[in-house]
This record gives sequence, C-alpha cells and structure tokens, in this order.
Amino acid sequence: MKLSYRMAFAGCVVFVSVMLSGRAAWAVDPCSLLTPAQAAAALGVPDVNAGPGPNRCIWTPKKYAQGAGQLTVQIEGANDGAKMTGQGTAVSGIGNEAIQTVVGNGAVLHVRKGNTWFVVNVHGVPLAQATKMEQTVAQEIVGKL
Repeated sequence: MKLSYRMAFAGCVVFVSVMLSGRAAWAVDPCSLLTPAQAAAALGVPDVNAGPGPNRCIWTPKKYAQGAGQLTVQIEGANDGAKMTGQGTAVSGIGNEAIQTVVGNGAVLHVRKGNTWFVVNVHGVPLAQATKMEQTVAQEIVGKL
C-alpha cells in the first residue's frame, strides 16, 4: 500500500513540475541533447529509436536487448518538483545542482544548469546501474545546455 502512495506522490511531483515550468525552456528539443550514439552507448545497445514529446525524449533499443532498459530525458523548465518538495539526495559535480530521487525500485536524476531543470530517468535496469547511467547521461547533457 505504501508503494501506491509513493507512486501517486511522485506523479503529483512530476505534474506540478510540468505545470510550473516556464515554456521558454521547452524551446530546447530534448532529443537534440543526446546523439543517437550517446543514447545507444548509455543503454549498451548498438542502435536506438528516439520518441520525441513536447518536453521529453524517450530512447529505446531498436532491437530488443535483455537488460538494456529505456532512457528518458524531460525538460522541466525553471522549477523542479523534487527541489520544491525537498525530496531526494544532493549529487555533486553535475550541473549547478543535482538531486537523485528514488521511489520504489526506480530512480530519477533532477539537474539544474543555469535556469533550466531537466530530469534523466533510466528504467528497466537495476537501481544502482540506473543511477550511474543517469549521472553519466546528465553530464553529457549539461555540456550542451
């Protein structure tokens, strides 16, 4: 029962973040923040598909690869739900500010570079592997913002 409350809370955090975000930050195409080669390397596969959205991009392996996972990058804008609610643990050395949140067996890395927050999420892999992958990807994105 606790997990469903956590998932509902996490959903509310994402919703609030999106609603409070400045639309100007969405001028950045999230799919342009990583090359296909960078996304493929992060997932440990030879090639990826990118599924763009209004403020996010989801990379998946072109061919099924057991344990490869899925990579999502979402632009949050000027505000971040984890920061506003005091959730997560600070991570040093990534952007101007970074916060790692864990809900259940999933992790999300929230990063601020300048006035823009973005989140990186890798799911479908073990938690420790996901957090490491998220931090590596975030470092690559910070260099482009």
